[in-house]
Amino acid sequence: MHLRILPLLCDPATGEALSIEITRQDGDEVIEGVLVSPAGNCYPIRNRIPRFVEPEVFESVRSFGDQWNHFNYVDFKQNWLDHTVRNTFGSTEAFRDRVIVDCGGGSGSQSLWMLEAGAREVIMLELSHSVDDVVARNIENAAWPNFTVIQCSIDQPPIRQDAIDGIVICHNVIQHTESVEKTARALFGIVAPGGEFVFNCYRAGKAGLLTFIKNRLTYGPLRRAFRDASFERILAYSRLMGLLRLVPGIGKLTNKLRLSLTGKVPRLSEESWLDHKRRIYRQTVLNTFDMFGSHSYQHQIPDATLRALVLDLQPDAGRIGNLEPYFTRPQPTGIALRVRKG
Repeated sequence: MHLRILPLLCDPATGEALSIEITRQDGDEVIEGVLVSPAGNCYPIRNRIPRFVEPEVFESVRSFGDQWNHFNYVDFKQNWLDHTVRNTFGSTEAFRDRVIVDCGGGSGSQSLWMLEAGAREVIMLELSHSVDDVVARNIENAAWPNFTVIQCSIDQPPIRQDAIDGIVICHNVIQHTESVEKTARALFGIVAPGGEFVFNCYRAGKAGLLTFIKNRLTYGPLRRAFRDASFERILAYSRLMGLLRLVPGIGKLTNKLRLSLTGKVPRLSEESWLDHKRRIYRQTVLNTFDMFGSHSYQHQIPDATLRALVLDLQPDAGRIGNLEPYFTRPQPTGIALRVRKG
């Protein structure tokens, strides 16, 4: 943990400022120590990472930690650029010289890509044990003095209210928290005037026969069946769906019925037919595993409910980027809402 971010932190239980007791440090980076609040709450810093949760808490998201440790996601930068960046921000210039809080950072790949795009500071919040595995592997050969990892729950972020005048981003994560509304309000709360909260959430399907089939006959029953399944069992299923996705007609049908999930995989310039098929397979395996992983929560929010929440956070619709494009169907891949405070 870099000492310069200490003024941004607070006790997530009380909101109070934290003091620090350092056991070991390297320059301005604290390797081991403890953060202490006036209320007497203590939060250890271990291996450079402030820990605001006990092991039994992040065990509840072990599926995600196993997922990121296995898949990493580092090979999907082009997808991130083509979808999340282009459809939400326009270009990576949105990150330049900004302080960014990456909420639910997973493997750390998105955080690193934003740093590469010129972000001034990135603070990654992640609950799972990926912080001690894949994240460490991804940053071990890169010198990023402006990157800090914090292990915490994003519905109770250990960051002061109105502290972040840059971007608080929560992409493809908020639906996996206990309450989408609670988490959205907590994360919007740490945004300073002039900053923005960027997020998306799984959408509920439109009422109709296909939605009924998915909820009652395909996705719904499978989701319940996999709720307590092992990592290996879900991975084996996801690999099978990855292979079926390559079968003409069958693959698209499995996606349509939500037996699997691929997303768009545009063919890259000078990419061979075989390499493109390999990327389709890998992305299907990853997205299918993510969809059926044995995590506790996976909310799908009706458009009207999410629109009402966003307009409650920011009543001035002119300060909400992507408001109308977000609610179109088909939705632009990777698009997120940009809720500006001020």
